[in-house]
Amino acid sequence: MQFDSRPILLHLFGPLNYGGQSHRNHSWTYIGTRKRCGACSLRPQCTSAAFRCLVIHQHEPARQRARELVDTPEFAKAQRQRKKVEALFAELKNQIGVRRLRLRRLKFVREQFFLAAAAQNIKRLVRFLHQPPTPVLPATT
Repeated sequence: MQFDSRPILLHLFGPLNYGGQSHRNHSWTYIGTRKRCGACSLRPQCTSAAFRCLVIHQHEPARQRARELVDTPEFAKAQRQRKKVEALFAELKNQIGVRRLRLRRLKFVREQFFLAAAAQNIKRLVRFLHQPPTPVLPATT
């Protein structure tokens, strides 16, 4: 157990009681008792219960940093690129039938995936080559 790394949460009337660590969801639990939370002026904003249970994830600083990056233009660009890749994987899964692999062992799985990706690329190439020609409008002068 790493008690030194857990944050100490201060309430208006002192530190909250440490309730324990949840290994399932990787978080620390803090409990504000009725004695501490009862006289707090911010209690209506926190909770309507008799006491407050606060759960903090162990990687909360990293999660907060990720929340800050959401509003950047680089994040929007990465999301657009991810959307294209996810669409290709969805096509592999739904239309080409790679939802479940037929063979085991990494060598055979890699081979099956490469064959499916080649089939997908051939389908895309056929669609690209058989596009109807766009009519060229004469320039007016």
